[in-house]
Amino acid sequence: MLPLDAEVIVVGAGPAGSLAAFELASKGIQVLVLEKSEFPRYKTCGGGLTHKILPEIPFDITQVIETTIHTIRFSHYFTEVYSRTSPDPLMYCTMRSDLDAFLLNKAIQAGARIQTNQHVVGIKETSGEIVVSTKGSEFRSKLLIGAEGASSIVARSYGLREDIIPGLAWEAEIKTDPEFLAQFSKTVFLDWGTFPGGYGWAFPKKDHFSIGVGGPASLSKLMMSYYQKFLNHFLNSLRIDTAPDTKIISALPRHQTLSLKSWPIPVRTAKGSFHRGSVLVAGDAAGLTDPLTGEGIYYAVRSGKLAAESCFDYLNGKNNSLKSYSEKVNEELMAELLEANKIRCLFNAFPLKIHCFVRDNNRAWRAFGKILRGDRWYADVRKGFGILKYFWPLVCAFSKRIEMAKENRLSKYIKKDPPW
Repeated sequence: MLPLDAEVIVVGAGPAGSLAAFELASKGIQVLVLEKSEFPRYKTCGGGLTHKILPEIPFDITQVIETTIHTIRFSHYFTEVYSRTSPDPLMYCTMRSDLDAFLLNKAIQAGARIQTNQHVVGIKETSGEIVVSTKGSEFRSKLLIGAEGASSIVARSYGLREDIIPGLAWEAEIKTDPEFLAQFSKTVFLDWGTFPGGYGWAFPKKDHFSIGVGGPASLSKLMMSYYQKFLNHFLNSLRIDTAPDTKIISALPRHQTLSLKSWPIPVRTAKGSFHRGSVLVAGDAAGLTDPLTGEGIYYAVRSGKLAAESCFDYLNGKNNSLKSYSEKVNEELMAELLEANKIRCLFNAFPLKIHCFVRDNNRAWRAFGKILRGDRWYADVRKGFGILKYFWPLVCAFSKRIEMAKENRLSKYIKKDPPW
């Protein structure tokens, strides 16, 4: 038998993989991270960090935070525009290339080893060890954590991709006049409810805006026209807010598109297994993405830490610890994500009512902000519906039927003109 390359191999050096590697290496476990790219590398992502992620990262990440968000400018169908502001930070914005490189470097400093340009092509278990094959190399370990994103070969190889529905997002980095960036450095632009499951966002960064749209993959043919409409809406908003007396806009503000790329958003819709044998999956590889917001970084970090904890316990003789990983993910993360999915159905069924409710009701806005920050959880939402909370399952089931009917009707127009 050939010697092991590590006690634990982690495939993928995103937030889930790097935090898992950091936690294990910090406890003296031999960890090898296999990453297909060279770092730093550009990662298509809005780069929004919810406030609740900060306590989960065991070191200061201030140097890779570019902006702190206090205001959200909402629109519905590009109209009914209003802004809401919180005295406490709602979220933070970063560039994923910087964040991922920073997290990986922390794992390396803790003692993890990294091999880049290692694209995994096969995995097998033999004689009590795992053999990970890349193009031209083989690596051996006792345990394996798959954290290489939505197209995870680890998850596919071990049948851990059940109950995952595909979402899709397009994102671009947009340069425009510095005066706009200075004025809106604490503001996120959010269009929601324009079509079932769809949303558009603009996040301010240090020297540009990240702008994108997302929604169900079944409506992917709407995405580019929606992106262009949202981009125009966003640029018009910049001009109007910086020149409020302008009645007629003759041209959009100057802007330059630095990149425009798509990426999949995997959303798990049921509890299940997140391990098989000596293999665990975390982050997007496990489908741990918020179905309401498309945010996945918090769930990547948290699941990466849980995976590391279970691997450490297993290597120290606790034989049921790998099973406990699936149980913890289901109890903690999936319970929250399933509640988010119910709220998504409710919002998609009655988007304008909820849009106006957040505008007109201070309690609703405070609850929205607390959930975004992580001070409250999705499971708390039903408590705010008074007597209706006792009929919550029925309300959500009814909302889901309305949402599906809307999506089916809209899909008939995909081959024609979009509805905006």
